[in-house]
Amino acid sequence: MGLALSLLFAGGLLARNAVLPENPPPAHTGGFGEPTCQVCHFGGPTDEGGDAVSFAGVPATYEPGRTYRITVILARPGTRLAGFQLAARFADGPRAGQQAGELRPVDERAAITEHGAPPIAYAHHTRAGTVPTAPDTARWVLEWTAPREAAGTVVFHVAANSADGDNSPLGDAIVAASLESRPASR
Repeated sequence: MGLALSLLFAGGLLARNAVLPENPPPAHTGGFGEPTCQVCHFGGPTDEGGDAVSFAGVPATYEPGRTYRITVILARPGTRLAGFQLAARFADGPRAGQQAGELRPVDERAAITEHGAPPIAYAHHTRAGTVPTAPDTARWVLEWTAPREAAGTVVFHVAANSADGDNSPLGDAIVAASLESRPASR
């Protein structure tokens, strides 16, 4: 009976941790020493800096105070469910690691959670956002308003989960990437 209870308990933990359709734990982008989704979703491949996750709309140079539409794209064969987390922070200088600009979701596929002191805004998937938008592909659209002052380079860190949909944390593929945007020179 002890073994049966242990297996039941372990199975319950796996099932509970398998799917976080809303509010994944913040600070899992892989940037500034943070872990990625790999701490909860394990047993599958990790692709740091690979091309399975990418950005569209991040400007090479940003205009202070301007709003940009940014899309996070996860494209990986076998994606049955998907998730992501993204942060925009100053890359260097006295404000390195601090929030850079403002993030806003544009639809029900993404949400924002603030965490830490000073707070960092983490964009992430919602329950609706776990469903792929095309076969093997998920997209999440955000608006990013650049910092009001050209205070330095901004780095976007993203970690994404290409889940196999088996309702366990095993075998999911975690991918991470980063992209920088520099202030426009005047």
